[in-house]
Amino acid sequence: MKWLSQITAYSELHRMTDFFRIESGIIKGRYSINVCVDLLLGRSSAFRHKPIPWMYSTVGSMIATALIKLNPIQRRLTVMEIRNIKDYFNSDFISPGQRRQLNDFSAFMMTYFSAIRRLPKISKLARQDYYALQRQGCFAVKELPSTELPVHPDSKELPLLIVPGLNTPSVFFREMHGYFQQKGFNVSVMSMPENGLADVATAAAHLEREVEILQHKCNAPKINVVGHCLGGLITHYWLETQGTLTAKTAVQNLVSLGTGFLGAEGVQQLKDIWVPGNPDKPVPKVFDELIHWNRNVVQHSREVAYHSLLTVWDFMVHFRKGVLELANDAPCEVNNLILDDPAIDHLTLALNHEVFEKIEQMLMVNATISGLPEANFGAPRGAQVRVGV
Repeated sequence: MKWLSQITAYSELHRMTDFFRIESGIIKGRYSINVCVDLLLGRSSAFRHKPIPWMYSTVGSMIATALIKLNPIQRRLTVMEIRNIKDYFNSDFISPGQRRQLNDFSAFMMTYFSAIRRLPKISKLARQDYYALQRQGCFAVKELPSTELPVHPDSKELPLLIVPGLNTPSVFFREMHGYFQQKGFNVSVMSMPENGLADVATAAAHLEREVEILQHKCNAPKINVVGHCLGGLITHYWLETQGTLTAKTAVQNLVSLGTGFLGAEGVQQLKDIWVPGNPDKPVPKVFDELIHWNRNVVQHSREVAYHSLLTVWDFMVHFRKGVLELANDAPCEVNNLILDDPAIDHLTLALNHEVFEKIEQMLMVNATISGLPEANFGAPRGAQVRVGV
């Protein structure tokens, strides 16, 4: 809530400068800043192969973010984040005395300065991965370690499968992989078919094979799954629609991060960028699947604990569209947690250690199976919605 106290100052700044204007809900600069951004950072539709060291320091990351947020692609993505903030601060999640009706400029300034201060909250290597996913520099590692045998053969924790999001390489989850491996989990990151651009049904079939491989490798009756964005949607679709024995029995917990179960409107901006950049390729079906997805009810899964982590500082998914609901007769548990911490946006959900700690707690829900201790962390059965920082 400390951001609300800065709105007056931001509004005053708006009156003092005419640098920005709002047109049709999209933020545009009166003066060209794109030349500066291009010279300092460069832009490309492909992943790069060299690091940009100055961007990974605390101060450098703040400068780089300040520049990146002003380029045309980021300005278009920021529209969704602005809508999220405006809706959140005037919603029933805020106490009546603290609700505010933000104008577009105030919301933009909140998102802009939050972004600048966000990267120092994650590790230096995580900053490198954050920028690499936005085609600035390269990832911290070329590939994640892979072993034929489990790293922790005597682990009491269920194996963990991480399912990446749209067009996201597995190395982006290096930070999460390392965190949970150090905690004693046997961790695997799914390699997405078609580089993360396969349709949901195709990816779900691939997911089932990955689950079976991890089960066999660790000799585990069940596993836990963490799905980021599209990864959470694919896993939910697989659990709800595929009647295979694996889909019915293999998953203990599904934690989805920034998943739009009722659509991800921000993906339209990515589609608008991808199509002209790939004129000779067919448009992947998954773009429209994500934009128009409409499946947020848990009904057919059995004995799976669902956890949806959302952030109001999200440029891809409106936080209300990520809330899961539970059918009356479903033998499951559904918990929704909406984060209002400005340090966490759509991408840092997969990079921030505070999020990892929340995931670790959630994995303890419904964890009582043969050979595992009973969890102390729990929640009542049913679809719960909580707000936290």
